Amino acid sequence: MNNRADVIVVGAGPAGCAVARAYALAGRSVTLLEANPEGKSPKRFAGEWLHPEGVDALKQLGFGSTISIQGRPRGRGFVVYPGDGESPVKLDYVEGQLGLAFHHGDLVGEMRQVVASTDRVTFLRGLRVELADDEGVVLESGERLEANMVVGADGRSSIVRRSLRGANNHKAVSAMTGILIEGVNAPYPDYGHVFLGKPSFLLGYEIAPSVVRICVDVPLKFKAEMKDPEWLIASIRDTLPLVWRQPCEEQIRGGHLQWQSIQFIDRADYGNGRRVLIGDAVGHSHPLTATGITNGLIDAIELVQTADFRAFVRSRRRACRVPELLSRALYDCFSKEDAFSHSLRRAVVSLWRNDKEERDRTMGLLMGKSRSFLTFAGPFFKALFGAWQGRDKTTTVMAGLSSIASWIRLPMAYAMASWVRPKT
Repeated sequence: MNNRADVIVVGAGPAGCAVARAYALAGRSVTLLEANPEGKSPKRFAGEWLHPEGVDALKQLGFGSTISIQGRPRGRGFVVYPGDGESPVKLDYVEGQLGLAFHHGDLVGEMRQVVASTDRVTFLRGLRVELADDEGVVLESGERLEANMVVGADGRSSIVRRSLRGANNHKAVSAMTGILIEGVNAPYPDYGHVFLGKPSFLLGYEIAPSVVRICVDVPLKFKAEMKDPEWLIASIRDTLPLVWRQPCEEQIRGGHLQWQSIQFIDRADYGNGRRVLIGDAVGHSHPLTATGITNGLIDAIELVQTADFRAFVRSRRRACRVPELLSRALYDCFSKEDAFSHSLRRAVVSLWRNDKEERDRTMGLLMGKSRSFLTFAGPFFKALFGAWQGRDKTTTVMAGLSSIASWIRLPMAYAMASWVRPKT
């Protein structure tokens, strides 16, 4: 094994494969390290939706074969079901752009095949990194590999991130389980579905012909209850489409669930230029807005194309700040159970239902089309005003004002936190 390369990439998920191939196409020698051995299936519950920018990134890097597979669902946008008998609201990608849905393991396997056959890439599996520094990495076996740059594309529990900043002490905000059902279709083919209900909200989308992934967000206050299959079944039964109920219940009772902890970590820390973070190793939002894999692919392209590391960091921070704010605001809007949050939820859905410009603006923000905080703030405050007008009049004015204040503080605090940067 050659112990020296221009770039070492830790983690062979979508972001790692993308950055390894991008550097190789740019003429650099790359060692791509994957902890899991060859033959071990990457069929885990993780990101399964690409926004149009992510699809474009795959094409740009030569992974177009993953997009063209016959029958693979295309993403046209999202459909939101408000509950309480209201009709759904459709949010289309702007200008007719198309995303992509897939089983995470399928995408990873296909990308690995491409990158493994790429000149100047040495793809090594079954090698776990013990520590990383500015000169390279040390493997669990004690062997040292050296490079001019180490790229951490090793996900939320990144060893490269820990080598820079120590352990992550962010608290989980909820837990999410993934349920796979077969032999059924989504009500709106080629759309992601968001069902507002209990215990929080559900996501549903096709990842293959007649194969649907259901994601259930469970607030941590139900930490004990979520272990009981019958509690979970009863909680989501009325929120699920009728055709999905029986197969979903069978999967839950059979124990075919995959859980993950959900945290919000703003995408501010990209490393120091010698140890660089991309993808979920940088930070992540709730899967509700499905930005994870798309962010990782664009990180990879911009990192390779931008000669100045600080310019890369500035660009990615600006691009990700507004979608992060939208993700946090929508998560709280869809999951909080107080009276004013219910009123805000109705106001947001009403805004989308009655105003195409606001629907397009929301999808544009989600896709990173605007980097201005004011673009986010405008519709946010419009929704707050609508929620105030439609609030439960049995509550006091002071209680309503207090609720508005709490809603204003949260996104503003999140925005200010993104301006405080760790030292590189």
